[in-house]
Amino acid sequence: MNKILFVTILLTLTFIPGYGQKKNPGKKYPIIDMHLHAEWWGQPEIVESMTKLKSYKDQKTLTDTTFRYLKKYNIVKAVTDGNLALEYFKHEPEQIIPARRGYTESIDSLRKWFKNGTYKVMAEFMPQYDGVIPNDDQIDKYFSLAEELDIPVGIHMGLGPPGAAYIGSPKYRMSHSNPLLLEDALIKHPKLRIYIMHAGWPFIDELIELLYAHPQVYVDVAVINWILPKVEFHNYLKRIVEAGYGNRIMYGSDEMQWPQSIITWNIN
Repeated sequence: MNKILFVTILLTLTFIPGYGQKKNPGKKYPIIDMHLHAEWWGQPEIVESMTKLKSYKDQKTLTDTTFRYLKKYNIVKAVTDGNLALEYFKHEPEQIIPARRGYTESIDSLRKWFKNGTYKVMAEFMPQYDGVIPNDDQIDKYFSLAEELDIPVGIHMGLGPPGAAYIGSPKYRMSHSNPLLLEDALIKHPKLRIYIMHAGWPFIDELIELLYAHPQVYVDVAVINWILPKVEFHNYLKRIVEAGYGNRIMYGSDEMQWPQSIITWNIN
């Protein structure tokens, strides 16, 4: 489990067009998706107006289509949270790694679930939507628990839906995406295994500074690999790679209700 979670996921397929296929034509490499949701989130119009993605309002259709895409593109593991995470796990126990978001939940309940193996990851941990920064005392107990039990934490830092503060998350602040806000928590919990979801976009300089100073930090590229303009995503990814941290980038789809988002990262 631990070895699986912090593996670089096919950087060549997200950054260098066709590189993997050219070296091994026709080969489908195994992929780990570090960021998948098992529930229908609602309000798809904003995303669909920015992309060509299509949502599925029927949960069975959404679930079936999601697993079809996972199989088609050889995604062998998927860290999955949401109301139906355990249902997804029951459907494909060798493929799904169940995750619990953790934030605002009982520490006693989380301890029980993680110790008995019901959940394996604390993600998507989302204090940003409540206006809470990562070094706030009120969430320190979650980092303490994760460090104690050696549970990886995937923390949301970066973009939310456009206009997040006006459509349901009034305390959301983009300024809280700054990866350096994690630094005090990392110093306090040096054994904490954490990955920054959405790679802290758009704070590229601060992200590189954090990766330099704290070698235990990883990132996933979920959402930014399909909602941003391709040039912007490539430039952001390129900066991380050229700074020497390509081996700490992990693939994530952030599939919510658009199964096509699982494949839009693939460059043809």
